[in-house]
Amino acid sequence: MPFDPREVRVLSELERQLRRVEEWPIDSPLAFVVHLAPRTRGKLGEMLLDGLAVAAGRTTAPGGTPDFDRKVISDRQDVRVESKFSTEDPPRFQQIRDPRLADGTLMYDFLFCISGRPEGLVYWVLSAADVATAMDAGQMINQHRDSTTKWFFPSRTAYDDYFATYRCAVDAVADWLRGVG
Repeated sequence: MPFDPREVRVLSELERQLRRVEEWPIDSPLAFVVHLAPRTRGKLGEMLLDGLAVAAGRTTAPGGTPDFDRKVISDRQDVRVESKFSTEDPPRFQQIRDPRLADGTLMYDFLFCISGRPEGLVYWVLSAADVATAMDAGQMINQHRDSTTKWFFPSRTAYDDYFATYRCAVDAVADWLRGVG
């Protein structure tokens, strides 16, 4: 059923009111993110990884499998990266899969998480082995009772005892990208 003109007027007024109280200032380089659908935000994380890799002299490619999002291409070996993006504060990264397969191999090499807030970006880079250890230690928790995926709740500040060593700024991400593979 199409919108009634009365509904259009009320919705237009609500849009004006809600835009005035948006959480993110419009002058933030990341302000556009609050208008993206959740899946598109995840795609933004992959695209940001791609852009950072290019800036570090690396190329990337799609994962080609649901097991991981991107490959960082190297002369020696391609590195499989599962990427996550969150705009929440504190950040909440959802659907983190255990990297271990039944045969003992790993489905990805690194978990790359990006926290985007109006004031800037913060990153976490964890090897798949470190993800498995964090899961075994209960540092990444089940999303719900029957879920096989986990939630990852790091802090953007230095007060995060467990995950602080994995948190980094863009320079460290560039060093990691240059060094992997």
